[in-house]
Amino acid sequence: MHELSIAEGIIEVVERTARQNDVTHVKKVRVAIGELAGIDIPSLQFAWVSVTKSGVAEGALLEIERPAGVAWCMDCSVTVPLKNFGDPCPHCGGYHLTPTGGREMRVIDLIAD
Repeated sequence: MHELSIAEGIIEVVERTARQNDVTHVKKVRVAIGELAGIDIPSLQFAWVSVTKSGVAEGALLEIERPAGVAWCMDCSVTVPLKNFGDPCPHCGGYHLTPTGGREMRVIDLIAD
């Protein structure tokens, strides 16, 4: 379950940021996990509960934003929505797509008490 390692990475960023800013408790962490990032959101939320059992983010809410998958179609030269890798272009039906958005995984911000 790589969602556990993702949750651990998020908590490392949160703890480092909290230390650098003399924050003793974080109540919410906002992250962006793109639709094409390959992350199972319920598993990530479950792992989050585990990695926040002690420390500065104990009990903190994990708020997840889901940037949409987007790709550039090399056949029809347009930007198109992409829900899953391997899907065809909704305009021309071609498969020459280069993902340009929706794969990100980043901590946006955190809210302290």
